[in-house]
Amino acid sequence: MTASLGLTPASADDPSYPSWDDVQNAKTDEATKQAEIDSITGLIAGLQTQVDDASVVAMKKAEAWRQASEALAAAAQTVDELEAQAAAASTKAQTSRMRAGLLAAHLSRAAGGDLSMSLVASGENAGDLLYQLGAMSQLTEQSQKVYADALADKQNAESLGEQADVAVVEHQKLSDAADEARSVADAAAASAQSALAAQEAKSSELIAQLALLKDSTVEIETAYLEGEQQRRSAAAAAAAAAQAQAEAEAAQEAAQPAQAAPAQPAPAAQQPAPAAQQPVAPAAPAAPAAPAAPVVQQPAPAPAPAAPQPAPAAPAPTPVSNTNTVETAINYAMAQLGERYVLGGMGPDVWDCSGLTKQSYASAGVYIGTHSATNQYNTMANEGKLVPYSQRQRGDLIFWSDYPGDYYHVAIYLGGDQIIEAPNPNSPVRVHSIWGSPTGMVGRPAS
Repeated sequence: MTASLGLTPASADDPSYPSWDDVQNAKTDEATKQAEIDSITGLIAGLQTQVDDASVVAMKKAEAWRQASEALAAAAQTVDELEAQAAAASTKAQTSRMRAGLLAAHLSRAAGGDLSMSLVASGENAGDLLYQLGAMSQLTEQSQKVYADALADKQNAESLGEQADVAVVEHQKLSDAADEARSVADAAAASAQSALAAQEAKSSELIAQLALLKDSTVEIETAYLEGEQQRRSAAAAAAAAAQAQAEAEAAQEAAQPAQAAPAQPAPAAQQPAPAAQQPVAPAAPAAPAAPAAPVVQQPAPAPAPAAPQPAPAAPAPTPVSNTNTVETAINYAMAQLGERYVLGGMGPDVWDCSGLTKQSYASAGVYIGTHSATNQYNTMANEGKLVPYSQRQRGDLIFWSDYPGDYYHVAIYLGGDQIIEAPNPNSPVRVHSIWGSPTGMVGRPAS
């Protein structure tokens, strides 16, 4: 099965490619020559863009297959566990049924019947016979337990059998999905290789034409174009990572609960207004009374100060790498330089991206997750080992993603914006500058 990925490399006979006559004629006029130089440079860049785009698509489809394979493996384990449990439960149910048969034999002899033979011999009607046994009035408390256990064991065996059947169906669905994902991944890899073949078929001729127009050499123009391509790629990667980091930090801040506003002191209680005086009829004059002692007014108590706000929690310390662990992992990865990329490869001489990172850190005794870039990112997140991209250091895991939750590539950072990676079918294990759109957070397994 093949899949269309929308990436069609330009044909060698494409009229947009200049002929050698076009190049020779362009040299006669400075303006025409510069226009031809710009055109050829654009064609070379376009070929590289096609290769890059097709390679990223291949990485994404490869990660989709890895995740489908992990889901299939988990489903297979579930089937095995449920089938084993169902088999054990069935054996236990048979034993319980035999015990119930012995009980029935005892009751049957007491009643003059022969219930026991029917109960022991009939597996299909065991439920009906157990029900009849449960309804017999002669059952003692111990006998009731035998009956209840037999019935419960029978129901448990049936339930586990049904669960195992459902798991088998789900496993088949996931198997079909994994096969489909593998076909799509293989088609994407073929498209990436086709784009590379088109680039290789045309770029050497285009560079030779460019050298002729610029009165230069193929070697000089090749080195210049490669340097420019790496410079643009590094600048784009840095900008993408900075944006991703800013978005990640903004999301973290938004997720933190807002600090409570400082408590305001309660307003003082209002004093009741004086009651209106009622008119009093005049009384007869009395003897003057002794002057009353003056009443001393106590000042109202000051409001209690507001409780101090708790100090904000200190930020979590940035994880610090263990140098020995880092160097062990990097040395292992560097020993694989030049070895082939194979989807699903995890050694000893073929690799894919997450297979290389997983085995490199496993050589240092560190578990970083399963054979999946997405799982390795999630493992770092769950262990509190993610740090901002701007704080990256040697040994960190660099991830690539279009959106949170789905990471299609992972590599080990070497320092100086260099990584070691197993990128795609077009490239073996290599040391390369950071490219594309790395995420705003990196993993620090050695912390």
